[in-house]
Amino acid sequence: MTRKMNWGGVRDRDRIARRGVDNIADMGVPGALSTPKKRPGKAALRAELDAAEAKITRTIKCPCGHEGTAIVPAAKARARLRCSKCGEVAA
Repeated sequence: MTRKMNWGGVRDRDRIARRGVDNIADMGVPGALSTPKKRPGKAALRAELDAAEAKITRTIKCPCGHEGTAIVPAAKARARLRCSKCGEVAA
């Protein structure tokens, strides 16, 4: 007569064989893990959003002589732009 099959244990052994296990001793002391991050306030989030959406006017000079101005987001202030007339990378 065979014993009742422990399917939970079989699943656990299969999962451990597939994924591996973490050594609990490497986790350190309970409670000594990193503390949760404090959520920033709405004013800080709004200021960050305004800074990201701020637009600047940039004068673009092409090596072939074309020149123009473009309004770009502050995040893209240093981006390499192409001339719309000749397709060259402008400075």
